[in-house]
Amino acid sequence: MNAQSLSYFDAYEGFTPKPHETVEKEFNRLANIRGWIAGTKKYHQEHRRCLYSEFDTHVGMIVVDDNLNSWQSLCLEVGVSTIPGSITQCKKALKKVHVNLVDLIDSRRRGLEVKSFPSYQALRTYTIEQNKFFPKARAKRDGVLKILLKEIF
Repeated sequence: MNAQSLSYFDAYEGFTPKPHETVEKEFNRLANIRGWIAGTKKYHQEHRRCLYSEFDTHVGMIVVDDNLNSWQSLCLEVGVSTIPGSITQCKKALKKVHVNLVDLIDSRRRGLEVKSFPSYQALRTYTIEQNKFFPKARAKRDGVLKILLKEIF
C-alpha cells in the first residue's frame, strides 16, 4: 500500500479504525480522543481533511486514470441500469445519479451497497436531515466528485 492509498485514520498512531463504522462515527471517535471540539476551527479543518482523504482512498483513486472499466464499475456501483460503452457516456449517465458523497465513501469503506435516491429532492432532503455534506469547493475540483455533485443550497 502506498502513501496515497492510506486512510486518514492511519496517520494517528494508537487509533484503530473500525471498518464497519461510518466515516462520521470514526471521525467523531477520533475527535473525542484528540480533544477536537465540534464547532471549532480545528474540528472543521480536520473534518474536511478526513473527508478529502477518505474520498481519495476509497473512491477517487479508483477512477483517477480515466480507465473505461473503472468508470463502468462506478456506474454499476451507483445503480446506472445500462452500463455505457465510453467514458463520456459514463460521465453523462453519472450526472443523472443521485447519491450522497459521504455515503459513497462509507459504502466503499464498509463494503456495502451505496444508497441511490430516486430524485434530486429526495437526495437533498436526506442530505440536510442527516447532515451529510461533502465540502463543495473540493468537490468542484475533482472530476468524479464534480460529476456526482448536486447543489443542495
